[in-house]
Formats: sequence, structure tokens, C-alpha cells
Amino acid sequence: MNNDIIAYLAQSNYKEILTKLVQTNTTNLPGNEMDAVNAILGFFPKEKTNYEIIDHGNHRGSLVITIHGKAEKPSLAFVGHIDTVPVSDAEEWKHDPFAAIIDEEGNLHGRGAADMKGGVSAMITTALYFIEKNITPARTLKFCFTADEESGGMGAIALKEKGYLDDAEAMIIPEPTTEGIGICEKGALWLSVHVAGKSAHASRPDLGINALEKAQHFIEKLRQTTNMSFQDPLLGNSTFSITQLHAGVKTNIIPNEATATVDIRTTPDLNHDEIVANAEHLSKEMIEAQPGLDIQIEIENNRPPVLTAEDDSFVREIQQVYRELAYDPTVKGLQFYTDASQLIPELEIPFVILGPGKEEMAHQRDEYISLRSVEKVAGIFISYVLAMDE
Repeated sequence: MNNDIIAYLAQSNYKEILTKLVQTNTTNLPGNEMDAVNAILGFFPKEKTNYEIIDHGNHRGSLVITIHGKAEKPSLAFVGHIDTVPVSDAEEWKHDPFAAIIDEEGNLHGRGAADMKGGVSAMITTALYFIEKNITPARTLKFCFTADEESGGMGAIALKEKGYLDDAEAMIIPEPTTEGIGICEKGALWLSVHVAGKSAHASRPDLGINALEKAQHFIEKLRQTTNMSFQDPLLGNSTFSITQLHAGVKTNIIPNEATATVDIRTTPDLNHDEIVANAEHLSKEMIEAQPGLDIQIEIENNRPPVLTAEDDSFVREIQQVYRELAYDPTVKGLQFYTDASQLIPELEIPFVILGPGKEEMAHQRDEYISLRSVEKVAGIFISYVLAMDE
């Protein structure tokens, strides 16, 4: 890393940026990402900043900051979400989840510190480097701050539908990767299963249709007929998890309704449409075999697995920067999904997932991030953008 970048990062306010973002509560729902949009813009000189706010309504917003390059097209996009998952156990945290406490080891604690306001802070610091130093990069840079990644992805969808990324030739997503280079992520298929049966006294189960048992049976058949044996070299196996099961009103009453949710995380060998078709087929078989039974399947979330080829020139360029900085250039896969799942299938451009913070900190109680990690990743981003000019 050149001395100019080192000196800039040493005097930059990335700590204040991350502190402000963590103190800005954007738990989803309700989101309130417009508060984060305003906080981000507060760090930029308005007269020098080209930006557009996407208003989603209900105080929810996304933001695109553009730094025009020597070549207008194609552009390089940085995409980071500004919402977080909720906090249901604040009283059990070591620190107030929205206080952004910095401990003696240089870790900042709080909801979203790792997932992914640390990465967003690295994006902001990178953008400010070029604006404050009045440096025109070789390519146009687009810094996209999205709402609702933790739910339906309205921010990423808006970027796509409004054409903000039509000229992008590559994308960096600063989710927590322990500073490693991620080139693929698992897909996510969430199914909600609603079963209607017939209630009866528990002493005469033969007179009813036990919706809870039927739900369990359906889920087990779906698990057994979904082939998860493939071992992806970077992502491992697909997984199948029952995450919710609700049924019954009393111990001695056969439940006439049951609802279950299933979270299936997929490697590229699994086709989501085929899984859904199989689920519909299984439900039809069970309904035909049991008059009076009804099974309805709802897709809550459908994000395909996405990947960039390891030998893609964009990946090789990132790896070369890592080698020059004496960092480990080994690529890896990520178990969680990102905004890439909403964008890459249509854009069909290479991407990497590369950000500060530990992957295992996402969605955890006592979430934290190393400030040094944020500084390091900002240095990587700046070094890569400057290398595009060489």
C-alpha cells in the first residue's frame, strides 16, 4: 500500500463514519434506511458530490454516489446494504447494540457493525479519498447503498430496474469476509408450508386429520427427495433446515392447522424451480391420498446461487493487488446470500464479495468488527481503483 494511502487512512474519519452508522438504527423491519442515507451524505461535501436518492416510501431509501472517471463507461460498482437484522435480546448484549462502543482492543460493538456497516464505511472512505484528493479514476465508480437486503431486496431491485448498473462491468460487495476474496455464494430458497386438516379429540385421532403430522411428513419427504449430496469445492453441501413450526391449541385436540417454514441453502447444482415443482408434486400426492387435507406452499424468498469464475480477469486483478500488498489471494465461497443474488443473474457481470469483519459475526448477539479491518479493506479498495489506471 503506497504511503499516500497509508497517510490518508491514518487521518481519515472512518471510525466516526462507522460509529454514526451503527448508532443509526436501521433494523429491518421497519428499516428507516433514509436515516442512514442522510447520515452518509453528511460525510460528503455536497458541492463536490454527484448523488441520487431512491425513495422507496415509508422513510426507506437507497443512495447512489457517482464519481465520474476518465472513461465514463464501463463503470465499477460497489454495492452495500444499509439495513440490519433486528435485535430481539438487547438486554443480553454486553453493550447497547446501538451505542457503537469501541473496546480497548479496537473493536466496535453494535448491530450491523460487521453486517455490513463496516463494509459500507470502507466504501464511504474509498469514495471520500477520490473526492477529497480530486483524483479522477480510470473508470467511473458507483457507490450504491441499498435498503432492504435483509428481507425482499427492494434497494437492489430498484438499482436494477432504474438502470443504475446498466453500464457496470464488475461489482464489489463489501459483506464481511474476514478480508478474504469471495467469488461465489449459496442460494436461498425459503418455503412456507400451510397445512389444513381436521380437528378431533385426541382420544380419537382416527376422526381427524392431524395437520401437524402431515406438515412434518411433507417436509421429510421434501428433504429426502432434494439431492444435497453434491460437494461444491468452495461452498460445500447444500443444506435443508426447518426453521419454524406452529400448530395446535391444546394437548388433547388434534390440530387442524399447521404452518412450517423451510430454509434451503443451495449450491449451483440445485435448480430452485425444480425444488418448487417437486414440492408442489409431493403436496398434490398427499392431498389426493387424504381427502379433506389441503397443503399450500408459498415462496418467501428465492435467491439463486451466483458465482464468478476463478480465472476471470476481474478476480485475477483483485488477487494481484492482494499479492502486491502481501495479503493472501486465495479465493473462497460464502454461505450467506448478498445483493449479488438480486443483481448478477440479470447483469451477468463478474463480482467479488470482499469486506471487513468476520463472517460468523453476522446476525449474532454482541456483534462487533475490528476497526483495523475496516481500514485495511478501504486500503484494498483504493489500491485496486488506482491500479486500474496502470
